[in-house]
Amino acid sequence: MKLFKYKIIFLFIVSFFVCFTSNANDNKIVFDSANSCYAKGDYEQVITQYESILNNNFSSAELYYNLGNAYYKTNNIGLAILNYERAKKLNPHEEDLITNLKIANQKIEDKIEAAPILFLTEWKNSIIDIFSAKEWSILCIIFFTVSLLLISLYFLTFKNRLKKLGFFGGSTFFILCILTFFIAQQKNELTINSVEVIITSPTATVTGSPNEKGTKLFILHEGTKAVITQDLGTWTEIKIANGNVGWLKACFLKKI
Repeated sequence: MKLFKYKIIFLFIVSFFVCFTSNANDNKIVFDSANSCYAKGDYEQVITQYESILNNNFSSAELYYNLGNAYYKTNNIGLAILNYERAKKLNPHEEDLITNLKIANQKIEDKIEAAPILFLTEWKNSIIDIFSAKEWSILCIIFFTVSLLLISLYFLTFKNRLKKLGFFGGSTFFILCILTFFIAQQKNELTINSVEVIITSPTATVTGSPNEKGTKLFILHEGTKAVITQDLGTWTEIKIANGNVGWLKACFLKKI
């Protein structure tokens, strides 16, 4: 009976591996085909094929970046910026991506000035945004490991110079470990709690309440970035860079 159970588990694992490998190969074929279409200038076909890969539960910074380029070529600025922003989340340091995102943002109709913030808050946010939450976590682990090695050196060596190196070096890296831990934690909380969206509709009327009869506050255009403050059925409350808040239909935006 046990042998039969192990056989079933083995067959399940093999089947899963075969399906996963087959799926990955299919995505690779479609990806290469889309790249060929891009070289030929067939951007509509490129978009169809890249979107099919995303619908197949696969994503990457390169895929989002290429899809953003295809949407930009078809003058679909909202979806171009959306995919650039998604790529930036996965690879925030890619220079070509940052350049293309800036170019696309210049085509946004809404020129919204960000609300002023305190210098210390801006300085803190700039530090937090240097790396992703994962990268800050890796840095924290590295600092912790180095601090353990140096502290071990302090206890194991009998030479005063090495003892000083172990004590002060270990203390310094342990402090850095604590700092990066809190930065990683805050970056993770910001990523989870601050849901950013891009307006993908050509125009979207923002109202004072979540219904068609609400007071019309202002109009946003495709490509504008906002932050979700709350959801209510088919309506979403957003906050834009200048601090203005209002409701619009959820179908007018997409989450980054």
